Amino acid sequence: MPPWITRRLEALAWTNVALHGLGLVIAWAGLRPGSLVVPLPERTAYLASRPALWSWGWGLWMLCALLLVAFIAALGRSLPASSAVARLALAITAAGMAVDLLCDVIQISVLPQLASSGATDLFLAMERLAFTGGMTIANGLYTTGVLLMTLRCGSLLRLPARLAGLGTAVSGYALAAAGLFPSSGLLEVSTGPTIVLFSLWAVLVARDLGTAAEASA
Repeated sequence: MPPWITRRLEALAWTNVALHGLGLVIAWAGLRPGSLVVPLPERTAYLASRPALWSWGWGLWMLCALLLVAFIAALGRSLPASSAVARLALAITAAGMAVDLLCDVIQISVLPQLASSGATDLFLAMERLAFTGGMTIANGLYTTGVLLMTLRCGSLLRLPARLAGLGTAVSGYALAAAGLFPSSGLLEVSTGPTIVLFSLWAVLVARDLGTAAEASA
């Protein structure tokens, strides 16, 4: 594997870490007050004010979705041999991104408008659509993509990277379940571990593949 491929993978890994970490901070500060973890009157009042952090926060998560797909694509190209599993993981992750971007647009553009209009029933329906679509469908597809890539890399990864991938799958599927029920408690418990474990997985995978490339050179 040429050195530039390794450097690109490492750069994408650390960019994912930085933006997902920032996204987690903004989620707590700007997204949490308008989410299901607070009572309906409070979150509609918050969204009706059209807070900038709400829009910027979801915009940042849209960028995170693009970077996640870019990392999975670069990871597939970094493998020593072409793989149908890697291509499937990329397709699944890209499908998750498509759903995620649509749900994020609803969060940014539709929910604040409905909150200010007082159309409670329609607000709740669109909120449920965006929440379940983003948490269950998009995040479930992302999690499956990470799990498939972890299994595909196999012996190329050291134990910490494999454990981080499996841990991402466990917490990621818990987050998907939070969107299906829906469960605000499960959402709060599983969001942080999912982001942290994914970030750790990305860095460790890039490191291990770089080490494997150097050993085979």
